[in-house]
Amino acid sequence: MRPFAALFCAALLTACASAGAGGAAYVAQPPKTAWIVASDGRPVGQATFRDGPHGVLIHLEFSSGGLPPGWHGLHLHSRGDCSDFAAGFQASGGHVGTGPRVQHGLMNPNGPEAGDLPNIFAPAGGVFAAEVFSPRVTLGPGIAGTASRAERLSLLDEDGSALLIHAGPDDQTSQPIGGAGSRIACAAITPLP
Repeated sequence: MRPFAALFCAALLTACASAGAGGAAYVAQPPKTAWIVASDGRPVGQATFRDGPHGVLIHLEFSSGGLPPGWHGLHLHSRGDCSDFAAGFQASGGHVGTGPRVQHGLMNPNGPEAGDLPNIFAPAGGVFAAEVFSPRVTLGPGIAGTASRAERLSLLDEDGSALLIHAGPDDQTSQPIGGAGSRIACAAITPLP
């Protein structure tokens, strides 16, 4: 009977250790704030990225006339570089989380990419704010997916990331950017303070 009890205890301890390994504890990351820069180089607002246990909340505040009125597509891009505003923010690279297995669009049955976000609406004139949330990214180290938790990509890898605002709305299905048009504003975050 003793060998059975020892084997049972060993199996129980192994099961408990395995269960704990899959659910790493969330470690809060400090928020990151960045200026939102328009395509003419002037600051038009501020973006604050707040990490949480289930994703990143992005709070946006715009100055009066910061964006043209109407709907605008938002995407997270792979490099934290908004320095080439006159060239349309091409230095920010492509969307975060692109790949052969996933397509652009929150409403796409083969999507979304990690960088896909909902549209925002800019009123005519006046100061405005908006918040969007993404469960597919983190400010901490990237998190591998499991059966019960989706993969989350780090926005603060070695070259950071950028929030891009487009001239028009994202239709959330068509490729490659949902028909959102040109890049008109950018906010870069990097791992450096």
